[in-house]
Amino acid sequence: MRKWLKKCVASLCAATIAFSGMYIVGIDSTKEVQADGEYKLVWSDEFDGTELNRNNWNVEVNGNGGGNNELQYYVDNTKNLEVSNGTLKIHALRENYGNKSYTSGRINSKGKQEFKYGKIEARMKLPRFSGIWPAFWTLGANYNTVGWPKCGEMDIMEAINDNNTVFANLHWSYKNTQADTKGKKYDVGDRTQWHTYGMEWDENSAAFYVDGYVYEKYSISTQSEMEEFRKAQFIILNLAVGGQLPGYNIDQNSFPATMEVDWVRVYQKPEEETTKYTGPTITVDQDAMDEYTGSWTSFFGQTWCGTYGNVTGNGAKVTDGVTINVTDAGIIQGDSQWSAQANIEGLKYYAGNDYVLKCTLVSTESKKVFVKIAGDDEESISGEYITLVKNQPYNYEKKVSIPSDYAGKLDLKFGFGRSDGDPMAQNGSFSAKITNLSFSTTAVIPDPSYAETTTNNGNSGNNSTTNNGNSGNNSTTNNGNAGNNETNNSNINNTDITNNVSDVNNIDNISIQQIQNSKTKIISAKSKKKRSVKIIIKKQSNVTGYVIKYSTSKKYIGYYTKLVKKNIYKFKKLSSNEKYYFKVRAYVKQDGRRIYGKWSKSKKVKVK
Repeated sequence: MRKWLKKCVASLCAATIAFSGMYIVGIDSTKEVQADGEYKLVWSDEFDGTELNRNNWNVEVNGNGGGNNELQYYVDNTKNLEVSNGTLKIHALRENYGNKSYTSGRINSKGKQEFKYGKIEARMKLPRFSGIWPAFWTLGANYNTVGWPKCGEMDIMEAINDNNTVFANLHWSYKNTQADTKGKKYDVGDRTQWHTYGMEWDENSAAFYVDGYVYEKYSISTQSEMEEFRKAQFIILNLAVGGQLPGYNIDQNSFPATMEVDWVRVYQKPEEETTKYTGPTITVDQDAMDEYTGSWTSFFGQTWCGTYGNVTGNGAKVTDGVTINVTDAGIIQGDSQWSAQANIEGLKYYAGNDYVLKCTLVSTESKKVFVKIAGDDEESISGEYITLVKNQPYNYEKKVSIPSDYAGKLDLKFGFGRSDGDPMAQNGSFSAKITNLSFSTTAVIPDPSYAETTTNNGNSGNNSTTNNGNSGNNSTTNNGNAGNNETNNSNINNTDITNNVSDVNNIDNISIQQIQNSKTKIISAKSKKKRSVKIIIKKQSNVTGYVIKYSTSKKYIGYYTKLVKKNIYKFKKLSSNEKYYFKVRAYVKQDGRRIYGKWSKSKKVKVK
């Protein structure tokens, strides 16, 4: 098959189906997918070559029935996962393997190709007979740390049995119970022929389509506890046999069965440019624990799984440590490490730096403990089990990198509940101590004494004016010198400047001085939704765009900037219940550089 696009990313597999809990119905659809011109291809697998690309895909090997009592054993075998003639063939075979009567294939892109928002689509031919279940779906990238359904599941395409209908669903956690959309079915005409199945996904909705026709669209912005769908997901492709959804009336004469995939592609809208601080910096040693003013918090799943206990501090400061006393570990089914917790919530930090978590743990009983560094809404930065031996101190050390664009708060979480393989007995009791706690970094941060000037293009010092487009006999030109230099513009002719600035992003009759002296303002800055702020800027004509500067510091000690083309912008993933400060300035672009106006007055917003 002719492949006309560059190669790009993504895939995921079929879903755990449950029909309990909350559900939502679809909203009105536009009935067509947004134009490809709004998107950029960011990844694809075209399945050229003769073998599966292991840089894109993990091959699952198990016979656990996919959580749906399915009848196949997923294997890593070219008989079941064949790449040839430009397509992937997933073959379901009637053969005994392990304790199963069928073998098949399931691949996922976890840890290799993960995406947040965009269009995810695949061109496929699907088998059709009683008992077969092909699927194209995604799961949250945090699946290993939070489990299902808290990770969120997005079923792009599922088809069952001997019909030509497909359906799409969402699954998530609502009040610790599985919730789903119970989506409607769509008749594709003949599913054994080529069709393109896809999902268009953003922070507000997920729209599902076949061959460009949107047959169902779900709102995810107004539903409670749907943060799962505002995090990255990975892709799954699989071909199941039997299970709770299709049932167990298997047409034995239809094997081997094949799900053929021409390509998987992911498109996303280009991100608006984010600028970095270019002024002078200083190096500081910070231990976030020294700056922490809160106290240890705790949780015990008394009603959930019968876990009882309490937490006591070892001293006046949180750094003095804590003792967690579990009086009853409960009767636990499965993995419930978070049924007993000791936590520190809301650490301040410098984004873009490496931190080292250190502590000493000791327990009166041998047991497993889950240590987690988490962001807002349980977003995992790091998480792993350690095993404590009775009465033997364990010196824990973990290095993590905080993304430079991260704007949330960090929590330290210690899960002492009973876990799978935990040596602690059910209904057991123990005491554990956490001491010698630190969360430290050596960070390079903006110099707090530096006052950014009207036009700062990376200059250090307090330069009053930067003129990079002078004409005439100017006595001084400052092109990035340090110090308190003042530029003499007494001989500058505005007409001459305008003529020299022949292309300011196609802007006519604007002088550099006019831009430099311009000052806009923030008309509105409000937080109407959780963790978001909407900024409306007074619109200026003949400018390229605006710079929004924001910080949790009134003096902008440690800040971020965002370049936007429009005068309305919505910030997301900010810290809840935190005060943010915003100010803006306009700019025009000339010869690859930006000429800035003056900063507006600051606006303070408390984020919901």
